[in-house]
Amino acid sequence: MSKDFLTQHWALLIASVIGTAVVLFVLLRAYQGSASGQLRTLLGNVRDREHAARNAAKAVAKANGKLERMRKRVESVKPRHAEEATGALQDAKSLAKIADDQVLVARNLLRKHILEEYPPKRHAVMRIKYLGAEESEQKPFTMGD
Repeated sequence: MSKDFLTQHWALLIASVIGTAVVLFVLLRAYQGSASGQLRTLLGNVRDREHAARNAAKAVAKANGKLERMRKRVESVKPRHAEEATGALQDAKSLAKIADDQVLVARNLLRKHILEEYPPKRHAVMRIKYLGAEESEQKPFTMGD
């Protein structure tokens, strides 16, 4: 491209850059709206929830260990600290329960998407692939609308 071409057709060049960005955005949105794009989004959500549930379980184990160490040294621990550790353990257990429930909800949404968007002959394979082998053995689920 020469300098003269750029000075004469600058608007065309800018329009082509903007047009390319718009086309890429439309293609991205079309993919995200497709069945496979939604599947990837739901699968990512399941993985995130499972990761959060693992972290919550680790927090419960840590709080439980701290409380057990305090109980072993009951004579040298302030009662306030023991109560705080008990409360922290209860909080950690509550957060772990919430995280486990979120995993179940995310898995049900993924399972529902597989059942609604893909042909029946692919259901078993997809459930095994995305939800694990133990999930394929469970029978139908119910989900409130």
